[in-house]
Amino acid sequence: ASTARPDRIIHDNEGTTVIKTQLIKQFGNPHGPLGRIAGHIMATRDTNVARNAWIAELLDPAPTAHILEIGHGPGLAIEAIWPQLTTGHLYGLEVSELMSRTAQQRNEAGVDAGRLTFRLGDAQRLPDDLRDFDLIYGVNVSMFWNDPAATIAALAARLRPAGRLTLTYMPPPTSDGTAEDMGGELADHFDAAGLADVRVDSFDYEPPAVAVTGLRR
Repeated sequence: ASTARPDRIIHDNEGTTVIKTQLIKQFGNPHGPLGRIAGHIMATRDTNVARNAWIAELLDPAPTAHILEIGHGPGLAIEAIWPQLTTGHLYGLEVSELMSRTAQQRNEAGVDAGRLTFRLGDAQRLPDDLRDFDLIYGVNVSMFWNDPAATIAALAARLRPAGRLTLTYMPPPTSDGTAEDMGGELADHFDAAGLADVRVDSFDYEPPAVAVTGLRR
């Protein structure tokens, strides 16, 4: 998902309101011509690039880690993380076929090296074979879930003991909430899912972002 400002791409004039609304909806599942615009925004907007670089540095996975990114979009975080792996492997799960293709093209070297696999799927309905991860993470995805608490509990169940779940959130321009508010809400869901040592890290950017992390007991 993205913090894009589509009104900076499609100017206000007669007939654009519907297009702008449709474009905003694209960030949950980019597809078609407007999906390509949304994907371009996600891949190039300064806040998106900075946020993904921050989360990749914060996660700092072990070279042997078994990792899953959910809703990876154009694959910015994946691009920073997979080269850190040696015998580890990173799976990218994405509901958008367009974004899956885009991320594969961006990270073709990781696929060729055998350290990266892309799958189509939804975090709310995880494929049965995706499990036993050392790390699961997602960047601006939880706001698109119908039941965040249930989805977080399902993700936690796919972790190995002491495995980490990290969800990052940066408020989009259309949101009235703050990163701090969402961080607290996600932390409550992490606690309810039975995750331990829940913490909230902050990224001092404009707008700010938070990353909530918990460990499977």
